[in-house]
Amino acid sequence: MGQAIMGDDLETLRSETLEALAQAQDHAAWDAIRVGVLGKSGRLTRLLKELGKMSPEERKERGQALNRLRDALNSAVETRGQEIAEAALEARLKSEQVDVTMPAPATSFGLVHPISRTIEEMTAIFGAMGFSVAEGPDIESQWHNFSALNTPDHHPARTEHDTFYLPSAEEDSPARVLRTQTSGVQIRTMLNEEPPIRVIAPGRTYRADHDATHSPMFHQCEGWSSIRALHSGISKAV
Repeated sequence: MGQAIMGDDLETLRSETLEALAQAQDHAAWDAIRVGVLGKSGRLTRLLKELGKMSPEERKERGQALNRLRDALNSAVETRGQEIAEAALEARLKSEQVDVTMPAPATSFGLVHPISRTIEEMTAIFGAMGFSVAEGPDIESQWHNFSALNTPDHHPARTEHDTFYLPSAEEDSPARVLRTQTSGVQIRTMLNEEPPIRVIAPGRTYRADHDATHSPMFHQCEGWSSIRALHSGISKAV
C-alpha cells in the first residue's frame, strides 16, 4: 500500500507536468513550468528534500523513483523548450519576410543644415544688394590673418592661448594658423581685384576658446565694400 501511494503521487506529477508542457505555447509559460517543477522550490525538489525523513529502505526505493522521474522531466522540459524556441524563430522569420514584388516604401529626404541654410539666406540678401561671395583657405598665413590687418606682434590675439598654430612646412618659414576670422579673405580679395569691391566672406573660423558657451570652431560672415584703390602699404608680392 505504501509503495502504491508513493508511486501514485509521482505519476500524478509526471502526467500533470507533461500535460502542462504540451499546452505551453511561449517561453514564459514554459519557464514557469520548469521553475515550478524543477526549481529550488519546485514540486519535485520538495519531494527530494523529504527523503531524509524516511527509513533507509524507503529512502532507497523512493530516491530511485524520484531520480528516474527527474531525468524524464528534465528531458521533457528541454525537448519542449527547443520546440517552442524553433516555433518562435519560424514565426519571426515569416513575419520578417519581404515581398520583393511590392513597391519600395517611401523614404524621407534630409534637410539642409541650419547653418548652411542661414549662409544661403545671408548670401541671397547681400546678393540682392550687389555683393558677391569671396572664399579663402581655413589655414592662413600669419601675414594674411594678422599683419595685413594691422594686428601688432604683441597683440593678445597672436598668443597660443587664443590662436591655433600649425607646424610650418619649411624650417625657416613662420608657422601657419587656423584663421581666427574671415578678414584674411578681405586681404586676398583686395590683392587680386580692382575696386569697386562689394564682397561678403562667410565661413568657418577657429579660436582656442572652448567652454560651455564657446566652441573652438564657429561661423562668421564678414562684408565690406571699397571704391578706392588699394593702399600702397599692401604689396601684391607678399
